[in-house]
Amino acid sequence: MSDLRKLTFGYLGLLALLALTVGSSLIDLGGFNVALNLVIAAAKAILIGLLFMHLTGTLPRLAVAAAGLWLVILFGLTLMGQ
Repeated sequence: MSDLRKLTFGYLGLLALLALTVGSSLIDLGGFNVALNLVIAAAKAILIGLLFMHLTGTLPRLAVAAAGLWLVILFGLTLMGQ
């Protein structure tokens, strides 16, 4: 698959996820609205990471996983103090 084709599918995917975000803001789902928007944001981040940041090797994925784990630890420690 050529690079232009990958980027076109990535762009269309990001547009579809943007439309889902806007659509979810117009519908009142209560507490589920936040969870849905977080899932959509995670999908956007994964799509951007794979297509534009080229996180396809083992070492870059390991670095992202380590940074995510560190972020979870810091948030957890922050929330434990309250």
